[in-house]
Amino acid sequence: MADTNRSPLATDDQRDVERLALRLIETPEVRRAREGARALLLADPVAQTPDGRLGLDRALDQWTLALAMRVANSDAHRPRIAWNVYNAPRTWFGHTYPGAAVAIDNPDNANREIPVEGGSRYEVHGRYGAPRTQFTIEVVAEFDGYAGLGRTLCALTRQQIEADAEGRFVITIDADPAGGRPNHLRCEGGVQWVFARDSLSDWRQVPTALEVRRVGGPAAAAARTEGEFAQDIAAKMAGWVGFWRGFKDGFLGYPEPNRLVGPIGREGGWGFLAGGRFEIADDEAVVIRTTDGSAYYTGFQVADPWTIAPDPVHRTASRNKAQAMRDPDGGYTYVLAAQDPRVCNWIDTVGLHQGWMLLRWQGVPAGLDPKTLIRGVETIRLAGVDAALANTPRADLAFRRTEVAERVHTHGLRTCHV
Repeated sequence: MADTNRSPLATDDQRDVERLALRLIETPEVRRAREGARALLLADPVAQTPDGRLGLDRALDQWTLALAMRVANSDAHRPRIAWNVYNAPRTWFGHTYPGAAVAIDNPDNANREIPVEGGSRYEVHGRYGAPRTQFTIEVVAEFDGYAGLGRTLCALTRQQIEADAEGRFVITIDADPAGGRPNHLRCEGGVQWVFARDSLSDWRQVPTALEVRRVGGPAAAAARTEGEFAQDIAAKMAGWVGFWRGFKDGFLGYPEPNRLVGPIGREGGWGFLAGGRFEIADDEAVVIRTTDGSAYYTGFQVADPWTIAPDPVHRTASRNKAQAMRDPDGGYTYVLAAQDPRVCNWIDTVGLHQGWMLLRWQGVPAGLDPKTLIRGVETIRLAGVDAALANTPRADLAFRRTEVAERVHTHGLRTCHV
């Protein structure tokens, strides 16, 4: 297991995969493929908008590094656990990692990837952190050139995993039925991915420590060279970027702005999401009223028109339970705006006037009626906030400074590696 003096995300495997991916994105063939993919984005209608044009190269860089990370850890005979799909930059292990993301990546999540194949057997050894997160692990198949959302074959949540008194557990993964084995995930033929997700309701929570072991299967094939990895990335770049460029066009039916679609049950049964697009002027705000449904984890965030989240560390562009204040009636009122509305639960668009908003509920109680989770959505003028939200907790500049300082400090706990 990981050294208790460092974040469970700061592993030797993480260091090695990141360094490999950072080398790969600078190879000539990958750089050429990236420039070819850039033409796809320039032709997209979003690129003709101010927010879309400003975010184009950031989105392309995030997608490129996310692909490189997945390829760098694609050997199912020599699986490693790699933290991927997280856009906030970090400096650790002597290098700077600029961030990699797709599909409205959640700043409350630590998403880790493990390649597996149906002819082998694996064990994932875990130990919950203290305080524990909402942990989910699933097997996902049917990716086309690494891209896509895939098909969830099976999933386990923290509420289903059997762990000992110290929070330790072992999950078995192979193509056989469980046959009475607890904590079993069944894969199928071919290469798939195991996705492990820690959702932090409070950034002081500690992600789950994980190790993977291949414990059976055919003799390992020869390991690929860096040159072969680079060729693979270049060959898959157009399809990868094309998929994530188009993701926004079909997500939730590309709804009219300033309304929510959902809540929709997540595949695997582990929670709900609701979301939609926003489009506001400088003097406007979108007000969203919700309940937490007694879910273990809830979160609200925004993303740019390409579905890449803005800076989640120095700006309040997202909120989980620990970062949100309840209304007197126990619900939550969020105010999405480009300017500070002096309301506690401000969702800062970080200068964006167009983009996406997404709410999540995970670790939900059995029998929850999702219709109870959203109380209302309306667009108002910022000048009318005081009258419209008389009972909503307020925030002054000192409050805002304190909460941003707390975000910076607690976010840094994820990358503690000494």
